[in-house]
Amino acid sequence: MNHDSDRAPLGVDNPASAQFEERVWSWVRSLEEQEERVRHARMLVGLRLAAVRYFGIDYFREEIAANQAGPREITDDAEWRDPIWSCPGFDSADYGIELEMLGGRVFSVTWDPPGMREGIGMREVPLRGTGVRVDADVAVWDVSQRSEWRRFIGAEVTDVGLHYLPWEDGHLSGFWCPRISLLFGIAHVELLLGEGGPEGQLRPSADNVAVLFDPVELPAWEQSAP
Repeated sequence: MNHDSDRAPLGVDNPASAQFEERVWSWVRSLEEQEERVRHARMLVGLRLAAVRYFGIDYFREEIAANQAGPREITDDAEWRDPIWSCPGFDSADYGIELEMLGGRVFSVTWDPPGMREGIGMREVPLRGTGVRVDADVAVWDVSQRSEWRRFIGAEVTDVGLHYLPWEDGHLSGFWCPRISLLFGIAHVELLLGEGGPEGQLRPSADNVAVLFDPVELPAWEQSAP
């Protein structure tokens, strides 16, 4: 399920990519590989959430910090008044999400480079150096207290679900993960391979992570195989 993207291609021409063409966090060839991904993600269970950061395109760098290089933490109240990642009913992170837990452990969620295979995955690594270059000119938003995530700060992760679907594309077969569920007791957060459209609507994407808080239902396209 490949989708058109307005981003630069991965590689040296994309300031946020770090030659991660070989990064594969979502797609797997076998059920055994799928089980390893699930076990890894479930290391979150029992930990308590301390902070959440979104990594995105730095649309206003030239206006606000033209002389700054590398990741830029967003602190100006003017930028927070209408953050680019905030959509009606959900959030939309360009490059991925960092989940910092009490005690300092950091897990990241990002998308596989679009192409022959795609999806989102989770690993216990910082996003810098894995999902974006360490020196990438990206915007870093600490949304811990300025989004719906504030409801979950300090809460214990009670379960993690990676929702795999069969992948069949010519000679390539396996499984891909378009959705990850984080459970905090009876509350839950859904992370989707999706993004905000021109009118703020939730739509499919190959290179974006959408965040839904306690959704009553999920979009129909999320249930479809490629």
